[in-house]
Amino acid sequence: MNILASPLKIGAKTAPNRIVNQPMECNDADEAGNPTELTFDRYRRLAQGGAGVIIVEALTITQESRARKNQLGIYEKTAPTLERLVKEMRGVNSKSLILFQITHSGQQSGAGFSRLVSVYPISGQQTHILSEEEIDKIGDEFARAALIAKQVGSDGIDFKHCHGYLCAELLRPVNTRKDRFGGSFENRTRFFSETMEKIKRTVGSGGPFLLGARFSVYEGIPGGFGTPGPGEVIEDLSEPLALVRIMEKAGVDYINVSAGIPAITPEIVRPTKSYPEGVYRHFGWAQAMKKQVRVPIIGSGYTYLRDGKNDLKEPDPAKKSFLYWTEKNLKEGICDMMGIGRQSLADPLFARKMLEGKSAEVNYCIACGSCSVLLKNQAQGGCPIYFEYYKKRLKEIQKNKP
Repeated sequence: MNILASPLKIGAKTAPNRIVNQPMECNDADEAGNPTELTFDRYRRLAQGGAGVIIVEALTITQESRARKNQLGIYEKTAPTLERLVKEMRGVNSKSLILFQITHSGQQSGAGFSRLVSVYPISGQQTHILSEEEIDKIGDEFARAALIAKQVGSDGIDFKHCHGYLCAELLRPVNTRKDRFGGSFENRTRFFSETMEKIKRTVGSGGPFLLGARFSVYEGIPGGFGTPGPGEVIEDLSEPLALVRIMEKAGVDYINVSAGIPAITPEIVRPTKSYPEGVYRHFGWAQAMKKQVRVPIIGSGYTYLRDGKNDLKEPDPAKKSFLYWTEKNLKEGICDMMGIGRQSLADPLFARKMLEGKSAEVNYCIACGSCSVLLKNQAQGGCPIYFEYYKKRLKEIQKNKP
């Protein structure tokens, strides 16, 4: 337990422990993208939980193309409520680092309420293919969003390159655009490198501000990131390993390692009873990336471990739990911090309970996928197992299904 509770220096700041609340979208903003009272309540509870790093869910940099009907947005007009969000979290807990994940939804944009755009054509879909100029402009919007994140008091940003959204599209070998943003690996990583430069120029040097990125090592689709070519499916880590070196050179303070696309390859993203061994794959991906760089690596996939009551094919129950694997992986240098996603919805106080030796009091995520059902149906997201409010939302969806 000592290592899990130990502080970690990230850039010019220090996380008080090694647990990270990963960004979990809950679709409960107002029509303009502002946090609502439901949002404030969620993040106050997460702040009470005391994770070393709390990453505020994906904030869209544009209302024009977004994945959720009521997605949080980061613009000048939402800045006052975002500032209030940070202040309320700090009022509960002044030690945790608060980061904002910033995103553009690209192919994952909801066609019914926003503009569906893409970097390259999608078979069977009518979508607007972004021009080189439009992609450049999106880079400017990311820089503007990063500045707002700094101005409202957050500790830094998580530049989203995971889970099938716009920046992830750009990285894929299947992105065979003929301009400077497609084709070669150098071109496909150009948006990241150029936008990082824009972000650094925009946020300036006035006080420490963390810059990091989350990306999917292997997406599990033909021509996806982590494959060797446009029509390939076999996992090949050559490009992901090169990407983390580019990220470090560009000046990131940490790298947040994930995999898969929730809407397409969900069990690569989040291991379940059907595929518990996915946990081990996440360990391997994090370890491979960590060997390439010196900046801290945040690992994913830890929610499924729970208190050892899982379906991993390990005969010794003592070697199946979250506590066992976090201590083992930290000691062995597999990663530097442990990310939890679904578990933070099931029990926002998870980190505090674990660090205080009260693991028996944790409301463990059972990996049922109900939180994903809510999000898929554009409902307010949360855990229907432990929270009555979300149980009612889920029942409404189930009742209205044909």
